[in-house]
Amino acid sequence: MPSVMPGTVPSAMPGTVPNGPFAPDRMNATAYAPTESKRRKPAGPIVVLSILGLTFLSFAGLMGLIWVNDMGIIGIMRLGTIWIAAVCIVMGLVVIILGFRGRRTGGLIPLGLVAGGCALCMTIISGTYGVYYRDLGASGINTVVSLSQSVSARNSDGMNDVQKDGIFVADASDATFETLQQGVAFSGENYNTDQAIIDWSDWDKTHGPHTVKMLDGKTSISNCPVGTITIAATQAQVHIVLPDSCTYAFGTADSYYSTSSDVGGKYEMVYNNYMGPSFVFFEAESATNGPDHEWLYKESAMPDNGPELKINIPYVVEARVNVVYASDWEGSTFQPLADIYDGNSTSKNTTEQSE
Repeated sequence: MPSVMPGTVPSAMPGTVPNGPFAPDRMNATAYAPTESKRRKPAGPIVVLSILGLTFLSFAGLMGLIWVNDMGIIGIMRLGTIWIAAVCIVMGLVVIILGFRGRRTGGLIPLGLVAGGCALCMTIISGTYGVYYRDLGASGINTVVSLSQSVSARNSDGMNDVQKDGIFVADASDATFETLQQGVAFSGENYNTDQAIIDWSDWDKTHGPHTVKMLDGKTSISNCPVGTITIAATQAQVHIVLPDSCTYAFGTADSYYSTSSDVGGKYEMVYNNYMGPSFVFFEAESATNGPDHEWLYKESAMPDNGPELKINIPYVVEARVNVVYASDWEGSTFQPLADIYDGNSTSKNTTEQSE
């Protein structure tokens, strides 16, 4: 037995250090070993492709519904907003279900971003439409004419007019012109059938001639309407029939004006004479050539202060306002429709006015 010096602490005997699973080194390694996290499974290609396929099928159904019903911009906005809202709701429910089942969204993230972007676009477009529609009530429009197929009336809107079967026709009287100067909104139900016709083809028969100074400094005799009228329209077509060669423009004297023959369309919105959101599939051609339009490029035919008739358009949605010369007009005119109305509906008109 080895001797121990007095005052010294005996060292550990060989073989007394712990070994095995409780060894100090092994215990420390176990305590500080990294923990492995179990990664959740993604949604999977079946779920992602199913959502993508259903989205495409529903979009095809949306386009088919728009085409079959021949919808304009109002119907497109409404259905488009409902469709993208339904897509977002379905995708949101799928994400919730995946979360409850312990799965990640995986490939649904790009689809969700696309759906969110579409929803944002439809929100902006629908919001713009709502703002425009609200401004219609505050745009200085004093008269609103309903072009419903069920309306049958005579001189009921402050103008010398007749209305029957969705067609409204006003003549070239001073009452009509003054009412239009104050502002008239035509509200229809069907762009293809509801029409308002401002028949000024015989303006020279009810109004005397006046002298006009032209851009070339000379004066000329004119039998055309002079002034600014204000017209708004929804889901209808408004035709202004002028005597041949009369000058006109869309806009006001205090702002930019356009000399095109029409403004708006079935898939367009116009606000304060400027085009807003539109879905232009087929654009009508503006007929601004020929001898009746020589005032566009000849100083001797253009008044020095611009076109004589200016048409202010504060608001047009799914509607069109166009100008056509009498020699090119093939639609209804005031007097024949008034004769039909007075001959067949006199008693009905009396009843309606008395009510």
